[in-house]
Amino acid sequence: MGRLFGTFGVRGIANEKITPEFALKMGMAFGTMLKREGREKPLVVVGRDTRVSGEMLKSALISGLLSVGCDVIDVGIAPTPAIQWATSHFKADGGAVITASHNPPEYNGIKLLEPNGMGLKKEREAVVEEVFFKEDFDRAKWDEIGEVREEDIIKPYIEAIKSRVDVEAIRKRRPFVVVDTSNGAGSLTLPYLLRELGCKVVSVNAHPDGHFPARNPEPNEENLKDFMKIVKALGADFGVAQDGDADRAVFIDENGRFIQGDKTFALVADAVLRENGGGLLVTTIATSNLLDDIAKRNNARVMRTKVGDLIVARALLEHNGTIGGEENGGVIFPDFVLGRDGAMTTAKIVEIFAKSGKKFSELIDELPKYYQFKTKRHVEGDRKAIVAKVAELARERGYEIDTTDGTKILFPDGWVLVRASGTEPIIRVFSEARSEEKAKEYLELGLELLSISTREASG
Repeated sequence: MGRLFGTFGVRGIANEKITPEFALKMGMAFGTMLKREGREKPLVVVGRDTRVSGEMLKSALISGLLSVGCDVIDVGIAPTPAIQWATSHFKADGGAVITASHNPPEYNGIKLLEPNGMGLKKEREAVVEEVFFKEDFDRAKWDEIGEVREEDIIKPYIEAIKSRVDVEAIRKRRPFVVVDTSNGAGSLTLPYLLRELGCKVVSVNAHPDGHFPARNPEPNEENLKDFMKIVKALGADFGVAQDGDADRAVFIDENGRFIQGDKTFALVADAVLRENGGGLLVTTIATSNLLDDIAKRNNARVMRTKVGDLIVARALLEHNGTIGGEENGGVIFPDFVLGRDGAMTTAKIVEIFAKSGKKFSELIDELPKYYQFKTKRHVEGDRKAIVAKVAELARERGYEIDTTDGTKILFPDGWVLVRASGTEPIIRVFSEARSEEKAKEYLELGLELLSISTREASG
């Protein structure tokens, strides 16, 4: 039996790997599992992002759920965190999101959700896989087929976010924010949320279009070069860009400078931990030591996990965490949505900015200073074995290492991480240090060890 699920859900090329037949079977398998767990008429929330193939796959998935006797709430096009929020809000037995997040337009995928909106637990994924591959579906009798109803969750989701920030403080300062939602699901939420918070808003690439005509939906510095110029040219206080399913938010300061996700995560974490009098901050092995500084400042603890927002969300739930996030612009507010939430992150950043009375660049530059470098190498063969060889070489040279996820070599003033991608034939190398010179030195060390390990693996 082959595996279906990756770190969070399954994705691939639409109408090649992710076909209507695939989505139909996934709906039937998920619904069958829910019924076998004792739910007589399971209720499932289903939504999608703006991708061209989304309606086709959503319809097929819903058909599968209905055929095994599940009732469905169809929430249409909405951000992934809004669908996660709705799953909990409607007290559903589960949820499903048709999305490929930041991947190019030809991709699509399916994420299955727990009743609390978090991604499906591994043991339950295994049950779905078994039913899927055996095609052991519990088809409903003709008069027990499920029913579907449509619900608008955009307005309730926006109102829920507004209730969690100081709207009056934001309206008093009236920040000028430029928004780039990449023609994705955030087009239906983020510009309207910011306007209702009292911001002056200019939107670009904010008409829903699953072809993603303006840019690649991955909100990295390379894809946002034009947006960075727009933010500066308009004299905005800052800009915010999202990926296709709007679970992340990446920021640009008033000078058109791209801000690494670690730094905006640190701003949010600092505020949330201060408001809570400390607590537990959960992040990944790839995130900056800046977060340790922020936690220490607020008498909070730090837990580091493997890379993956679902892994962070599970740790937050299991350990009663206060705030969580990653280095890519994804922040998790566990008492709101057990997953990354770009709109909630933006609202919190706007509140922090409004209350500070400072420029956005000043808020960023006041954070403890770290330098980072990130690169990747295309590597064929057994990538995990190559990364394990990097660990072996590092040990032989006497370095302190952490193998939580990949090989992380630790230094008093920084680190370098060599980690295999779980979805692409690449190995990523990240480095960080207190000085730019040392960060470059650590990156070069990681690349050297990776090169040696790759040669030995192929030789």
